[in-house]
Amino acid sequence: MPEDRQSFGDGQDDFLRGARDGLEAARRFQAAAAVKAGAEGGKAVSEIAAGAAAGGPWGAVASAAWSLRHTLFKIIVCFCLFVLFIAVLITSLPSIVTNNFSGPVNLSDSFDGYSAVISSCIQAGHDAALAQVEQIIADGGYDHDLSISALDDQGKVSPDYDASYILAAYSLSAGQTGLSKDDFQAKLLSAAGQMYRVTHVEKETVSAAGVAVQYAACTIHPFDQSAILKAFGIDTSAPYGQTGSTYGDIISNMAKSLKMTMYGAAGSGMTPAITDADLNAYLNTLTCSGARKELIRAALSLVGKVPYFWGGKSGPGWNDAWNTPRLVTAAGSKSTGTIRPYGLDCTGFTDWVYQTALGVSLYEGSWRQWDNTYAITEAQLLPGDLGFMAVPGTVPVNHTLLYAGKDAQGRKLWIHCSSGSGVVMNSPTYVTQFRRPIGVNLEADLLPAVS
Repeated sequence: MPEDRQSFGDGQDDFLRGARDGLEAARRFQAAAAVKAGAEGGKAVSEIAAGAAAGGPWGAVASAAWSLRHTLFKIIVCFCLFVLFIAVLITSLPSIVTNNFSGPVNLSDSFDGYSAVISSCIQAGHDAALAQVEQIIADGGYDHDLSISALDDQGKVSPDYDASYILAAYSLSAGQTGLSKDDFQAKLLSAAGQMYRVTHVEKETVSAAGVAVQYAACTIHPFDQSAILKAFGIDTSAPYGQTGSTYGDIISNMAKSLKMTMYGAAGSGMTPAITDADLNAYLNTLTCSGARKELIRAALSLVGKVPYFWGGKSGPGWNDAWNTPRLVTAAGSKSTGTIRPYGLDCTGFTDWVYQTALGVSLYEGSWRQWDNTYAITEAQLLPGDLGFMAVPGTVPVNHTLLYAGKDAQGRKLWIHCSSGSGVVMNSPTYVTQFRRPIGVNLEADLLPAVS
């Protein structure tokens, strides 16, 4: 009927704008981020976990609702979907963060608070490992300076833990009831001594005076998440009730639900995180200086863990603000003015790697990093050198990458923070410029000479 079409306007009237604005507001407050994806253009709402189920059906319903011809149907269906989404999603979140939940802002504050507790407890675990290293040196009468120089600390750059997973595991450990921050912190701290395994090998070198000197080459191994699961009394392979799923499955789905709620994505990007074991295995294949290996170690530690964020910069070391919702304020991107999980942009990533591994800055922006490097040939590339998509100023938006060596097929591998994917290692073919930092000693061994 023409009157109905004119009255409702197929998306142009105030009622429909109100419904869409409501969904947009919900997204910005991180309570129903994925619903908006279905409301804007009929895109599927991806991977919303509710209890033991992932959310493919949610996207289908939202998309179907928006494709309805009659505006009133759209409003009713989307409103019901919104209410149902909130009700189901909240019950699937870790109860430790939803205690006294009265709105999305409180949920965000609760998540940030518990994430800070986790970070401090993991740091306590790393401090305990460092104290064990000091004890090994003291007990063996080893040369302290040489021993510290030889320390292989595989947990210092990027703690290999997932805050959402830890919160979900704790909540599920008591069936989502009777949980508290004090109990949570106490159990985490009880596992501090088991979070990082420490081993050592006695080695000897000769001093400038020709005297043999013994030192301990200690290794702090990657973060061991099983220590926390043991503290919570969880066996991830055990069946969970009559659901047909294991504790591990339920915890993973609950963690995904929390991530979707906080910033509309189930992970940092499209790339699986590289494990510390795989990272170290790759480093062992490289034949280059210790300094260059440290650059690659730092770079690989962020693969799959840090998303792309336009204008994202950070000081050295792991930044707890990464993966938390933040408004994009830097101009010049289609993401400007939107809320995204915080991370790094391409030059923010390369600068972070050099700061973290070697304590030197490449500065911000492709122009400044270009000016602080000099040209090398493609044949001269070594791990830790830089690549640019183009000469700055010749393209609207440039891209900077870190060279990581070659794969088994001889393809060049680059580590970079890519828009849409976050930190990745792959073999892009668009790199045309090859550069090396000015005034940086990339051939240093970093370890004492061993006889």
